Amino acid sequence: MLIQLRTALTPAIWGTTYAVTTLLLPADHPVWMVVYRLLPAGLLLLALSPGLLKGPWVKRAMTIGLTNLSMIFFVFIAAFRLPSGMAGTLMATLPLQIIFYIWILDGKKPVARQLMAALLGLTGVGLLLLGAVELDWMGIAAAMAACLSTFTGVYLSGKWGKPDVSMVTYTGWHVTLGGLYAVPIALMLEGAAPMPDLNMALAFFWIGILGMGLASVNWMKGIVQLNPTTIGFLSLVNPVTAVLCGLLLIGEEFGLRQWVGIVIVLGSIVYALTTPDASKRTVQPKPAAATR
Repeated sequence: MLIQLRTALTPAIWGTTYAVTTLLLPADHPVWMVVYRLLPAGLLLLALSPGLLKGPWVKRAMTIGLTNLSMIFFVFIAAFRLPSGMAGTLMATLPLQIIFYIWILDGKKPVARQLMAALLGLTGVGLLLLGAVELDWMGIAAAMAACLSTFTGVYLSGKWGKPDVSMVTYTGWHVTLGGLYAVPIALMLEGAAPMPDLNMALAFFWIGILGMGLASVNWMKGIVQLNPTTIGFLSLVNPVTAVLCGLLLIGEEFGLRQWVGIVIVLGSIVYALTTPDASKRTVQPKPAAATR
């Protein structure tokens, strides 16, 4: 359970992204916001733990860098177009998506208890969103795309197992690459980079250095120790944090229905994670030399 609790700290920190974005960041440079969030965090990790990747891990870091880029971009779009609570809670569909994708890709039928927990969590999300705001379909689509990007990174990282360098070094490389990928796209679509001000510096210290730097290292450690479905359920901490930040920091109002939804989401996490041996990886990662 200590591994699950430690890993859950990362989606808790990520859940603050929506409120921080709404309060402190400009909405007209979403791609540059991706660069600012990823690149400094990745370079800091490499400064703390320098090292070079070898063999297949170079291509793997490049691939995970792409999932970082797409996930962060879609999260920013969702955060700019939706209230923070709604943007965060839409990500709570991730466990159900992971169960479905794993079933399709690996032929692994879902555990009944976890399927029930996913549906229970989805019910809680429905209560959180019901009648909350007029629906912004582009924002909703961005949140769903962020879920797919997150699953891709979790699935591939779990398959590949532990890298041949420290997790800090490996995370530093794929976070840095994600930021570098975004630079030419930002220049082409948005022109010159906006000059950071105090608000942006504070925002990117929290969601960049801490959120994409140190928290991502913690997340990657959890991915190689836990199975994808458990990771999906732990991600439900993200929307709960987002809702609470929306309430406390932005002043979004929630009625009894929304609070019941939060309790249901939290209950679904506990219900799923108390399944005997459900959190353990069923297949041990292969040695690096034997994987592709």
